[in-house]
Amino acid sequence: MTPRKPDLAERLIDAAVALFAERTYEGTQMPAVAQRAGVGVGSIYRYFPSKEALGNAAFQHAKRALLDELAAAMAEGGPAGTVREEFGRFWRGFTRYAGARPEAFVFLEHQQHDTFLAPDSLALAAEIDRIAADFIERGQRAGEIRDGDAAQLVALAVGAFTGLVKLHRADGLGAMAPADLAAAEECVWALLHRPAP
Repeated sequence: MTPRKPDLAERLIDAAVALFAERTYEGTQMPAVAQRAGVGVGSIYRYFPSKEALGNAAFQHAKRALLDELAAAMAEGGPAGTVREEFGRFWRGFTRYAGARPEAFVFLEHQQHDTFLAPDSLALAAEIDRIAADFIERGQRAGEIRDGDAAQLVALAVGAFTGLVKLHRADGLGAMAPADLAAAEECVWALLHRPAP
């Protein structure tokens, strides 16, 4: 069976994500997106009436893929037995996403988006934030995660993971030895875990 050829809108989104990761959203011009996608500039405007529309489509595409990867990781092996196991699933979801889609991860996590995001994009971002905050709050109620504002603890954990991706951006997370990736997971868990009395 022949693999499906991506449609033009998908090619434009992929080109935009790649360029936004390289140059930032603000530093990317529409002609560069068209050139990367191998089309004329006018083709972009048949699908996306403005740069903001393309930016929102790229953001939503990348966020939905992250949400799908996290959902798949959370469903692996049935219900998680402990808070630590659930954290491990989140970690695997993030590492798989960042490894498979490094440009999308950089675009999502290494840049500011507040200059162009529409309400539906902000709602999607808030959905992922809520999933992570819910995990923190459940872990706090179980006595496994340290006290503190859930959103701040999520920001610290995601910030640590984002720093790890940045450190290994040239060679990718896939180049990390499994033992090093496991050690990094333990460090981030230690940041969240409630210390023993």
